[in-house]
Amino acid sequence: MKLKTTLIGLACLLAVYTRGNPKDSVRCGTWLTANFHYGFIIPAYNSSMLYLLKGHCPGAEFDWLLKSTPDRQWVCTYHYPEMGVAFFFSSLGNPTELGNMYGVYPFINFHLNRNCRERFYLRVGIGLGYIPINFNQQTNHKDELIGSHLNAMINFRLTKHFYLSDKIRLELGLGATHCSDGTFKTPNLGINLATANTGLSYCINNNKMLPATFDNDTSFHKGFSHEFFLAGGLSEVEPPGGPKYGAGTLMYTFYRVKNKKNRLGLGTDVFYNQTNIVHMDGYNVNIAPLQNIQLGLKAAYELTVGKVAMPIEFGGYLYSKSTYSGWEYNRIGLRYYATRHFIVSLTLLAHFATADYIEWGFGYRL
Repeated sequence: MKLKTTLIGLACLLAVYTRGNPKDSVRCGTWLTANFHYGFIIPAYNSSMLYLLKGHCPGAEFDWLLKSTPDRQWVCTYHYPEMGVAFFFSSLGNPTELGNMYGVYPFINFHLNRNCRERFYLRVGIGLGYIPINFNQQTNHKDELIGSHLNAMINFRLTKHFYLSDKIRLELGLGATHCSDGTFKTPNLGINLATANTGLSYCINNNKMLPATFDNDTSFHKGFSHEFFLAGGLSEVEPPGGPKYGAGTLMYTFYRVKNKKNRLGLGTDVFYNQTNIVHMDGYNVNIAPLQNIQLGLKAAYELTVGKVAMPIEFGGYLYSKSTYSGWEYNRIGLRYYATRHFIVSLTLLAHFATADYIEWGFGYRL
């Protein structure tokens, strides 16, 4: 899964292009959008999947979105982004072996200019995808992309808006949608769908202009924090149809809080993954259960949007008896700061471009 470079670039864009002009006004209201998509599956992982890609991928999307009002502090910090829910459909260009992809995901449209004038937006959305046709040993053994019907769906998109009237606007965009289950079931090369889109939005109520208020004083939020996490997950190994193996992680991160949007940190991870024993058995190398513990050192970054944060972490193993996954690991996902101390976490652990497993966990912040 090649999301690391993309996520770093998106985080830099959001950190830099979010400065407001106090003289700006913001347009508020509730909107409905219909978009037409046309694109193709990117063969990013393995050239052997090319025989599955037999055509382009037309699709459609319907959005409900709310253009923000200044009732939350993070809305002012990010100069009034749009928030909504998208209902997505796309053909995968191969009706017999791949079929269609469906999804629903909440999203935020962030401004990419330094004021509230509506020019370019960056959409970030994470939700659920459903694929009716997937791998089956008897009926569809050629499908190496997806092993599960239910998957995680991630969408990134750059869009430009043109207002045709106070209630109607035209949207043009370029984006990418990723769908996979984090090797909960194999095979799981994943689907990376690149599309161009165009559509119309209609304001159904409360379309008005309000003075914009910006919150640029971040001195109150500067400081340090210590965070501890316990997380676990399940995954399969090849060949498909085998048992699920458990994995667990104990994490510690020391964060330097730069401002309301950015946090930098260093930390350590302790891993225990049963699939390491299975993989090394394939190389005729026996690892005892106590030898299966892995110790890692990592650098961390978090982009914070209110109580929600998007962590991006890169680490290396200081101790590991398993050589199957190499020396490097990385982590991306979402965290929700439910209270001042309690955190809920959903992240994906990967090694280079290969997803390992989805970590479900909780944390405590000092």
